[in-house]
Amino acid sequence: MRTSLVVGVLVVLAAPVAAADTAGLSPAMWERVRAAEPAAIELAPTQSPGASAVLRLNECIALAFRYNSGFRQDQERLVNARRGMWTADQRFYPTLSSQAERSKDPGGIAETDVSASLDARWDALGGGSLGASVGTGTQDTFGGLLSREPSITVNYEQPLLRGAGRASSTAERIRSARSALATQELSFYDAQQDLAQRIIDDYYSVLLARGEVEIAERSADRAKRLYDINHAKFSGEGLVQPDEEWVSQVAEIDVDQARLSWDRSKQQLISRQQTYRDAMDRLLLDMGLLPGATPELSTAVVYSPQEYDEAALVQTALVNSTELGRLELNRQDAVADLRIARSEDRPDVVATVGATNPGETASETSPGTGWFGGVRAELPLLDRRRQERVTGAERTLAVLEQRIVATRDRVAQEVQRQIRAAVSSQAQIDIGERSVAIARKSREAAQGMYDEGLSDYLRVLDAEDRLVEVERSLLQEQVQCFLTTVRLRRAFGEDITQGLPD
Repeated sequence: MRTSLVVGVLVVLAAPVAAADTAGLSPAMWERVRAAEPAAIELAPTQSPGASAVLRLNECIALAFRYNSGFRQDQERLVNARRGMWTADQRFYPTLSSQAERSKDPGGIAETDVSASLDARWDALGGGSLGASVGTGTQDTFGGLLSREPSITVNYEQPLLRGAGRASSTAERIRSARSALATQELSFYDAQQDLAQRIIDDYYSVLLARGEVEIAERSADRAKRLYDINHAKFSGEGLVQPDEEWVSQVAEIDVDQARLSWDRSKQQLISRQQTYRDAMDRLLLDMGLLPGATPELSTAVVYSPQEYDEAALVQTALVNSTELGRLELNRQDAVADLRIARSEDRPDVVATVGATNPGETASETSPGTGWFGGVRAELPLLDRRRQERVTGAERTLAVLEQRIVATRDRVAQEVQRQIRAAVSSQAQIDIGERSVAIARKSREAAQGMYDEGLSDYLRVLDAEDRLVEVERSLLQEQVQCFLTTVRLRRAFGEDITQGLPD
């Protein structure tokens, strides 16, 4: 019996695989992207909880990250990308196999043959492959497993041109997985920001609706008081003394107008209340909570005028744009596809080197060492399919580069648009505050003139309508200004979940 040993001389020509490029994004942006990833992702289904009595804006965003069902799909995609990266980074593949066979020749006796082998392969980044195999040989008993030609084999193969370096299947697999993970991290960050912005919009929609309800309630109360006054002046109820003859101090049309004004204000109040309940249910559903509750929202509508440096913000947006980052990662994939397509036109040259050294067996010794080596080469001929793959990869790369140019222009335009909207809102708020002050003064003057009998009731109604209109307009502009500020912060890459009012 003999044992043979094949020992390969390892010359590992491995090219390092760099992590996915920063995709043109600033380090600070990548810190925000990585910080957005939850420490632990919980994908198990949960029942929708009820809302607490008081909710702050930050609490609503945190609850949405935990319970929103759509956001869980984005978490699942992130988990899959991480698992894909882990799978792609596996380069050691062990395999254990065994075989048992019981046979009987005609006229012979039954024999049991047993064999086992342990195979392993390790892939180098440069395209090389190291293989090893340990086999017991075929045994006719379960004892003495190394008694009949066991073998140990080690070999190494290295592509020299095609499939080597960055074009190797191992290096490209890892690079592609890292690029996919980076792309998914950016998408997850965008999904988180999308959800946060939706919650902010919903939250301030509720605050706006609640403010309009309060304005409508004040308007209804004033309309009722004015109706009571006009009705008393017309009918004398509460004003006539016993045995006193009452002479109406107002025309009946004033009473009717006051009644119509009161009814209209009640209708507006009902409509605003319905809008408020709808906005609250939408907020709760987006958070993943049970609708129907009316918790108190403690975060107020804030307004703080700011000045903006347009050129600086545009530059910040360009280095923080996650959309540009994903396009740059796609461009890197297209460059890799082109590089691999071009490498297919090269000769396929594979070098093999090794040595054999017969070792001792149970019965004899075989001295001597034999080295071996060789080169296998294949020269590709004209293949239109390979040429088309190269041409297609070049077209894809050109289109992506054009998309990057167009997206940069759009990112800059979005920042400029949001700056204009913010400046416009601030100007309209300044005008609205003055308008509210003037409208209140006008309503008080109209009421005083009516009480003195110097004007009719229609002037009071007009003044009241103008006051309600400018109060509502001011509130809408204050909410719109804050939401525009949030959209602007997101446009130039800030994490909008940070720095929110309490």
